[in-house]
Amino acid sequence: MSLLLVLAPLALGGGGAAALTAASAAVAAAGLVGSKIALGVAAEANLRHLAYLKELYAQSQNGILPPIETIYSDYALLHKTLTEHGLQVSEISDNRISGQSGNIVINYTRQTSDDVFWATVSGIQNEDEFFADFGSCENEYRQNVQTNTYNALIENLQNSNMSIESETVLEDNTILLTINI
Repeated sequence: MSLLLVLAPLALGGGGAAALTAASAAVAAAGLVGSKIALGVAAEANLRHLAYLKELYAQSQNGILPPIETIYSDYALLHKTLTEHGLQVSEISDNRISGQSGNIVINYTRQTSDDVFWATVSGIQNEDEFFADFGSCENEYRQNVQTNTYNALIENLQNSNMSIESETVLEDNTILLTINI
C-alpha cells in the first residue's frame, strides 16, 4: 500500500506550518498538485496580503506599520530566515526577536511559544522595496518550513518500516512523495 504526501512551499494564506500542511492536503485532495491553478491561488493570496499591509501602512500617521500577524510560529526557523535574509538579528527572549536592515527595524513578539509572532515595523524609507522584501522573507520562511518538515519526515521514515517509493520535485518546488506503508 502506498501513501501520497505533498509538501508545498507556498501556503494558501498565513499560519505557518499548520497552514502549509493544510494547504498541501487541500491541493492534493483537489487533484491540483503542481498545477498552475494551485500556484496561482497561492500567489494571489500573497499579493492580497501584501496589498493589505501596504494599505495599513498608508493609513498610519507616524510611518510605523501597526502590529500585524505573521506566518512565523517557529522561533528557530524565524531566526534562521531573518539571518539568511541578511538582517541583523537580536535575540531578546524565546518570544521576542528583532531584525534590522538599515533604518528598518522589525520587532517580532508572541505571548507564548504556541502562538504565531506579531510584527511591528518602523523606519520604512521605500515602501515598495520594503513590501517586496517582506514578501520574499515570508517565502523563504515557507521554504525553510518545507525543508524542516521534509528532513523530519525522512528521519522518521528511516526509523520505521516505511520507505519512499518515489520522490518528485515539481516546478513550483512542491515535493511529491509516494511512501510504501
